[in-house]
Amino acid sequence: MKRVFNFFKGLKGKIQLVFAVFFIIALCLFAAVMYLTIKPDLMQKAVRELSSITSVASSLVADYTDMSVENHLVLLAEDVKKVAEYEYQQFKSGRISEEEAYNTFSRFILDPVFGRVGETGYLAGVDSNGILAIHPKSQGVDASKYDFMKKATALKNGFIEYEWANVGEEVPRIKAGGMAYFEPWDLIIWASSYKNEFTSLINVEKIGSSLSGINIGKNGYTWVIDTEGNLIFHPGMTGKNIYEQIDEAGGKTVDEIITEAVNNPDTYHTKVFADLTLAETGDGVQELAVYKNIADLNWIVISQIPLDETTVFLRKIFLMMIILAAGSIIIINIIVNLIFSRILAPVSRAKEISGLVSEGDLSLRLEVESEDEIGQMADQFNTVIEKFSNMLITVRNTTHVLLDSVQELSVSSQEISSTSNEQAAAVKEIVSTMEDSDNLSKSIAVKIEEVTAVSNNTKKVVNDGFTIIKETLSKMDEIRQANTGTISGIKMLGEKIESIWEIVNIINGIADQTKIIAFNAELEASAAGDAGKNFQIVATEIRRLADSTVSSTNEIKTKINEIQHSSDRLIISSEEGTTKISKGWELSNALKKLFEDVLSSSEISATSAEHISISIKQQVSAFEQILLTLKQISEGIDNFVISTKATTTASHNLKSQADALNETVIEYKVKGNR
Repeated sequence: MKRVFNFFKGLKGKIQLVFAVFFIIALCLFAAVMYLTIKPDLMQKAVRELSSITSVASSLVADYTDMSVENHLVLLAEDVKKVAEYEYQQFKSGRISEEEAYNTFSRFILDPVFGRVGETGYLAGVDSNGILAIHPKSQGVDASKYDFMKKATALKNGFIEYEWANVGEEVPRIKAGGMAYFEPWDLIIWASSYKNEFTSLINVEKIGSSLSGINIGKNGYTWVIDTEGNLIFHPGMTGKNIYEQIDEAGGKTVDEIITEAVNNPDTYHTKVFADLTLAETGDGVQELAVYKNIADLNWIVISQIPLDETTVFLRKIFLMMIILAAGSIIIINIIVNLIFSRILAPVSRAKEISGLVSEGDLSLRLEVESEDEIGQMADQFNTVIEKFSNMLITVRNTTHVLLDSVQELSVSSQEISSTSNEQAAAVKEIVSTMEDSDNLSKSIAVKIEEVTAVSNNTKKVVNDGFTIIKETLSKMDEIRQANTGTISGIKMLGEKIESIWEIVNIINGIADQTKIIAFNAELEASAAGDAGKNFQIVATEIRRLADSTVSSTNEIKTKINEIQHSSDRLIISSEEGTTKISKGWELSNALKKLFEDVLSSSEISATSAEHISISIKQQVSAFEQILLTLKQISEGIDNFVISTKATTTASHNLKSQADALNETVIEYKVKGNR
């Protein structure tokens, strides 16, 4: 160990050690740069590939879903069309009137059980002009102004998708509708509901089989989860709910994935987390995942790959670099040892001559045996000694000249003293001018403070206006809420009217029964002859009263229909009013933002004025500092005049030092005994 330590104490050992350390450091830096450069590229490449796979998987799921939903709704509309054809044939055969056939078909569509589609959807009938001829909620309403209705009336048969928000919903969702046109009644039979309500129609096993065929590296895979945390498809955990599952770090990975995907449904998100299949055992492998929300279904498609698979190529490169580095260090150290053994021989000779030079002997020189850097160094070493010899001779000659110069220095000192007196007078005039500038700066500072006060008042006025705008927005919101309450009241009135329908139907039923009873009573009275004549008169009056009751209930039905139509029109008008109120609220909100900008600008103006005030104060302080400095310069020049008087004394001391230098140079022995 000691031998090794002594080896590295020498120049050759140090050079080899430094070279090895430098090589290792350079290699480490290269590896670090390469790692920092290549790893992000590899990660980006992996993210791009996963994004492409996720896009393909999302398209696969969406296409399969579209096909299932379209087939279901179109077939449902076609089945309902067959019911219309059956009722129409009943009319054509003379069994019932066309009105009875149409009413029977309407009741069939409006049946709360049969007419239900999905969770919130329904069956309906629309004529070719866009009028809701048969509708469970808005019968008779003109919907032709909507783009989707224009497209539907032009298409009449087939499938359509559109954005829609039911009453009470703020965010529109994708709605799907199947259509079948029944020409005799000019009726487009419509079966529709929100698209995400048909997930039960999807064959998960078929989708899972397709997703399982997607290869992602060696151990990667694609899986699907809904926004409730239920695994729609997963290679190992299909059907399980993992919303509350905790990862190794104590966080809710699934909750974070669902939140990000739902908040930004059009974005591909990237995340690194422990593999869910092993997370519960604590052995979860870190996975790189890219996921995206299929908003139509509230499903999230996730493609993932083990994180270490993205850096396999990088690890192979590092292993090769380590092997090459170890071999290179061994080979290079052998070469360096051979080269420096030859190179360092002249250095040892230079060390001997340097020792003699330190003792005062400048007569020896190095032998130049090569033209490389070492030979050039030896030649330069000889040149240094030669120049040092010449310098000693020159110093001897210069010492004599120095003595003559000292005398001239004394004369120059007197001239400098005279010039310094003139400069001192000039500086005093500058000091007077700077005092006037300082007074002017202080006056400007007072004016700037007045400007700052005005800016602050402007800021207060704008702030008061901003408060008024916020109060206006609050009142607009109260109006919007009151209008919403009015719409709710009208809808409740519609429900009450429907209950009156039931009462009227009951009265009609009673009147019909009364007519039958009265008719039977008349027959019995006629059979009784004169004894039943009075009873026959009473029965006749009862039957007239029943007819009058039926006539009255029919008028009531007519009035109720008018009230319902008026209620529907009032709801539409109120909703249009709500739209206008919302636009007014938006305009007020825009005005609020404008006042926010004005407030911000006034705050900036006030702040700028304060900054200017601070700058002016700093300028005043700077002028005062400059003035103080000039006074110090004036005092310095006065001191300099005094100092020049001491130069003459210093010149005498310099002569003594020159004599001592001459005696020192004589002691050195130079080549040629010069």
